[in-house]
Amino acid sequence: MAVKQQELLRDLEKHFITHLKVEDKKETDMHRDRNESLDIRCTEFPDYSEEIRSIIKAGWLEKTPPKGGKIYQRRWVQLDSEYLRYFQSAKEVYSKRMISLRCVDKVVSVGDARFEVHSQNRTFLFRAENAEERNDWVCCLEKALSNRTHSVEAQSLFFKRKSVDFSFEGYLDLTSPRTKVYMIISGDKLYLFKNREEYFHGVGVTDVDMRMAHVNDTDKRTFTLITPYRTFSFVVESEGVKKRWHDSLNEAISRSLSCDGVCESLWRVSSNKLCADCSASMPEWASINLCVLLCEKCAGMHRSLGQNVSKVRSLKLDERVWTDDLMRVFLQLGNGKANKFWGANIPPSESLCVNANDAQRLQHITAKYQHGKYRRYHALYGQQEALNSALCKAVQSADLLETLSLLHCGADIKCHTGIPEFPSPLSLAKRSGQSAQVELLTQNLNTETLETVFKEVPIKSQCGYLYKTGSSARPITDHKNKTDFTRRWCRLEGGVFSYYRNDHTSTRSGGMKTCEIVCLSLNSPGKHGYEHTFELFSEDGRVYLFGTDDASIVKSWIKAISVAMLPPVLFDACGPCERLGRLRCIEGSDGIGWFCLSGFKLHVLLQDTVQTIDLRKLLSLTLSDSAGSMVLVWRGGTLHLPADRRPHFVGWQTCIQPKSGAGDQLLSHQQLTELDVPVIIDRCLDHVTCYGLQNSGIYRKNGVKSHITRLMERFQNDARSVTWSESEYSVDDVANVLKRFLREVKNGVLNGQEIGKSWLQAAGLEDKSERINKYQNLLSNLPDVNRATLKALIHHLVCVQHLSDENQMTVKNLGIVFGPTLFQSDGTDKKACRVVEDLIQNYCSIFNVSQSDLQRQLNLTSVTLNKHKKRSMSQSASCIICTVYLERREEEAEVLVKVWANMKAVDLVSEVLEHKGIEQTNKELWSCYEILEKEEIERTVHHNEKVLPLYFTLGPQQHLLIKKNYYVESIKNYLENIENVFKSGMLRVCEIKSERSRNYISRYCELSGTTFRLHKELRNSACEKEWPVKELKVYNGYRGKLHSPTSWGITLVCDKQQWYLCCDNEDEFIEWTATFFSIQYDGDIRPPLVVKKPQYT
Repeated sequence: MAVKQQELLRDLEKHFITHLKVEDKKETDMHRDRNESLDIRCTEFPDYSEEIRSIIKAGWLEKTPPKGGKIYQRRWVQLDSEYLRYFQSAKEVYSKRMISLRCVDKVVSVGDARFEVHSQNRTFLFRAENAEERNDWVCCLEKALSNRTHSVEAQSLFFKRKSVDFSFEGYLDLTSPRTKVYMIISGDKLYLFKNREEYFHGVGVTDVDMRMAHVNDTDKRTFTLITPYRTFSFVVESEGVKKRWHDSLNEAISRSLSCDGVCESLWRVSSNKLCADCSASMPEWASINLCVLLCEKCAGMHRSLGQNVSKVRSLKLDERVWTDDLMRVFLQLGNGKANKFWGANIPPSESLCVNANDAQRLQHITAKYQHGKYRRYHALYGQQEALNSALCKAVQSADLLETLSLLHCGADIKCHTGIPEFPSPLSLAKRSGQSAQVELLTQNLNTETLETVFKEVPIKSQCGYLYKTGSSARPITDHKNKTDFTRRWCRLEGGVFSYYRNDHTSTRSGGMKTCEIVCLSLNSPGKHGYEHTFELFSEDGRVYLFGTDDASIVKSWIKAISVAMLPPVLFDACGPCERLGRLRCIEGSDGIGWFCLSGFKLHVLLQDTVQTIDLRKLLSLTLSDSAGSMVLVWRGGTLHLPADRRPHFVGWQTCIQPKSGAGDQLLSHQQLTELDVPVIIDRCLDHVTCYGLQNSGIYRKNGVKSHITRLMERFQNDARSVTWSESEYSVDDVANVLKRFLREVKNGVLNGQEIGKSWLQAAGLEDKSERINKYQNLLSNLPDVNRATLKALIHHLVCVQHLSDENQMTVKNLGIVFGPTLFQSDGTDKKACRVVEDLIQNYCSIFNVSQSDLQRQLNLTSVTLNKHKKRSMSQSASCIICTVYLERREEEAEVLVKVWANMKAVDLVSEVLEHKGIEQTNKELWSCYEILEKEEIERTVHHNEKVLPLYFTLGPQQHLLIKKNYYVESIKNYLENIENVFKSGMLRVCEIKSERSRNYISRYCELSGTTFRLHKELRNSACEKEWPVKELKVYNGYRGKLHSPTSWGITLVCDKQQWYLCCDNEDEFIEWTATFFSIQYDGDIRPPLVVKKPQYT
């Protein structure tokens, strides 16, 4: 018996050893794929889809990581007829790996959602989200493998073609990332491999399309290959090798541009397949200076503008014109990018269709290109020196769109650069090796830009009969009958507006210079006896009322007077408006600002640039403060309009108030957030999200009726000023206010009963996909505000339903509550409930939201709930998720970081950079900054400062930003070269004591020991102010509305008091900043360079 047991144990041991060997072999194969791939990331991303290859399937998959890690890495995977590629993200152009299907032996499903791709020498393991997705990938791969053709004549497993011609091949050193790569030039592509063996095994890194590339020499042993998406830098062994690579790459570029013909090459960019003006397919003409492809009919209209405006050439007949550089310009710009400038502001009613007649085409094309009616104005528009300087900078880069925008917004193509060796932008572009920029400048050398055309157009005179009343010194508020008007011959000429008894009289009855007109106001039709009237307000406080029954006559007068009154830059930006003129404005040039009111938009010209304010999105509006002035606060700043007793000021107040949003109007007329959601809805949703998502029966329970009515009245009076505490109104009170508003708002969220019926009809469709498509169409036809509101509401309901285990509000319960609310019905039609249920269950599909984005929002909601639950937590508690931004405050730059109680700023920087895959170097030090958006200032957070206490002090317009610190080396060098940490000298200092007291005064400043002092004159004079340095917060910059003499400013904050120090130059700014930092932090300025990811327990 014992012998049998021993034999059995030996058999089990043999079987176990055999099984281990099999598993070890499989694990070894798996690790072959874990060799780290190259990380070739783009610095710029394409904004159009190039149809270079036909994609069979694409999507997110997880794959085994490099170096044998156990955590899967998420990759964007693409399958075409030749290769399986995976990328860092969906935006990336260059893959991390590309696997030739010729080297793949089989595809095997493994486990629940994984599959393996077996090549001849390695195995690639991927994991899908679920088994269904995995099976779809396996099916597509097997089908692609079955369609391939094998040939014994093929020299490698990588290329599909039987005979492969290599222009050049060999090893090169790639500088970023620093590694040696094996490269092959074949046809019009450059292929990168980790080594030559991988090429023979059929596995590469990526390929580079040479159509939009160009080669640039740097020195004897280095050269760069520049593409629109990134620059590849290479180091070679000798100058001779570099020349051979240089020539071979240039041959590939020429071959890529000529192999398909001009049309086929340019059409490979999808936006180039449609005419830039009318969207006709396959355009065969182009304007080579305006950089747009055109159909034959539009090309004819362009010719009528003249060669000095548009140079029209054929893609087929003018082959000599189409050099490699010109084709590169059209490939890099394309109609998509060019129309971002030329057609940025085309309203749907003025867009050109394929079937338009010649008159319509000519009118549209003239307005678009010759008059620049729809163009996107450059931020420097109207500032000639700044435009010229920006052009000189742009031509040295690869940004063709920036150059095109500058050229046609007033930059002088022949301006002097200030460099004797390279006196013009063209010579600068040649010096920089930017051949595409050289071509763009050359094509525009002898053409009229928009600015020269505009300057030559004289202001036309205007004359004709109008009816007027006697002038008044008060606002005209009462109705004027036709009998109150007198017929007068009016004339606008030479900057003077005059009126006469008739057209035969030479004696003027009255009038004024156009420079004396402070305001022009267009009244609503029917306000007075004559249907259409307008008012002129003179500088001496008189009001003149003119009218007629012909709307076209009034329109022509409004336009003529507007052209004569307004600065050209403002009229070009907004055109005729319903009310326009100048007002006293503290932020304006010389205390004056120009304003145009059109609908809800207020166009403002303060200095040299036009800003547009959506009055519905104001943060606050004070129509008459204690001083009688008007104050507008919006996301871009603040406007202070001092009180004016003249009648035009009261008129501005009367017009602005209703345009800023009213609670009893349509949804689009409400006060709005930046996301086009009414403030009342946004505040209610936010409050319920913070305090009520986990409340059982939220939205089904009733609130206190008197509370609901009172809060509703406050919202309707001025929604943006409404605040309340948790004890003042319960969550159920707020939830019922939301439902009541949705029920009572004019036309509802769905924009009326008739459109609501279409939603109900869609809910009756049995086929789910057909039902969702119908919902999508109805959603796209909603006004912008209604669409944004519905999306915000449904997103909130998705969050509510996500916590249904706690709040008991399932999808069905939410449909019962919000169906009648959204449709403003009695609840008898059950289809209304089904609409809400469908919108919640299919939120991602209907509202075009990715599942990952939704999950991120749900995670943020959970963080918000936890934050409110643990507001009183001590610093010794575990951690909190904080939002930090990398380099700029945008959604794509947002990083969620787990911040522990003892985490320092240097650790936060390390976490964020590691999360983004960025490595610090000696030349590029990154720091954390506290940004105050409203004040327009920033503070460098010391590397040893704890993050969590700082994060909890941040207000709604403050955030933390990680970016490069360009001053730390200069500060360090300055401190190393001085013996004593001491600084003194004259500075211009400003303290805001009131809105009218904003002047800079010269003061002698002394920074020594641990104290900062201000003296009126010299050091020995009496000290005016002094502060302990370590109690000060030192910020870079100062508020923009101060109009400081220079841009080198320091803001000192102590006990809510702010002082602004103005330095004369950057060196002085660095010296003062260095001294402040050194005293505050005892000389500890520069953090350690290499900071490993911190571990906390």
